[in-house]
Amino acid sequence: MDDASPSGPASTVDRENAAELSLTSFCWWREDLPPEVCEDYWRDVHGIMFARVPGLWQYRQLRLGANRPDLWPEVGGISFDVPAAAQPQGIPHGLFLSGADLAAFGDNPLPRQAIPDDAQTFLGRIGALLSPPYGGRTLVDRIDDPAVQGVVPAPTFALCFVPASETVSVEEFHHFLTEQVARPWSEHRDVLRLRVEPLPPYESSVMSSPDVPHAWPGDAPYLGWIELVVRDEGVLRALPGHLATDSLSRRVGAVHTYPVREVYTIISAGRPTEVGLRGYPAVRTIDAVGADAQRSGAVLELLFGDAVRGLDRLRE
Repeated sequence: MDDASPSGPASTVDRENAAELSLTSFCWWREDLPPEVCEDYWRDVHGIMFARVPGLWQYRQLRLGANRPDLWPEVGGISFDVPAAAQPQGIPHGLFLSGADLAAFGDNPLPRQAIPDDAQTFLGRIGALLSPPYGGRTLVDRIDDPAVQGVVPAPTFALCFVPASETVSVEEFHHFLTEQVARPWSEHRDVLRLRVEPLPPYESSVMSSPDVPHAWPGDAPYLGWIELVVRDEGVLRALPGHLATDSLSRRVGAVHTYPVREVYTIISAGRPTEVGLRGYPAVRTIDAVGADAQRSGAVLELLFGDAVRGLDRLRE
């Protein structure tokens, strides 16, 4: 099984834009556990549970660093600061080809009960939001790696947007974020990847897990976010110059900039990756000793059964 060449459309952009629905969660780790323990449990235990359930088209985990307000020029009326306690530490991001796939995924015993129950093991807070149908779009991806595993290959950020005021309608904000911010930025020659995710209002749409708080920490929930990969950090200082800044200030009250330290792809193009099947430590060890026979489809099916077929299993 080759993580870098899953079945499906030819490019990463085509693969991701084939999906109708996208699910974003904002995660904060338990304060009584070391953050590295929470991150590893998330990837190698909790994440693998998702890989056993047919229905997801793509599932990735983004490990975040602390907010970086220093990367932007001053833009009147926009705040780039956020209190430490309000900063999420991880973003799991899932794609579903259709509402029927989402329903089938949700009806499985693992996501219906076991996965939500497991969240309290490592999470201190979580909020999950489903983007409007076909709202999330990948506008450019010059890296074109459908299954990134580990440290990101270029500076990567989750840019999270807070509207300027309640007078800006949700629909207006989503259109502005997609068409007047994300699209011009995606045309910058030093932007390597850009995906935009409009989000519904948090208070009315958030999905929670049992015994894990889901109230937003602070008074500025996000109404959208952009996954941005650039050639170097200095590109961010140039991006506001590609927009009408007065228009930006009228609609955007804050931009929070979280470096993405690592990305782990658990499911790609409807099938579990090797990391999704085995966990990252096992894959790293297989690489270290050159045990290529462990990657054969026959061996993987003997070990993991029809879970290796992902969405194909659901179709059958």
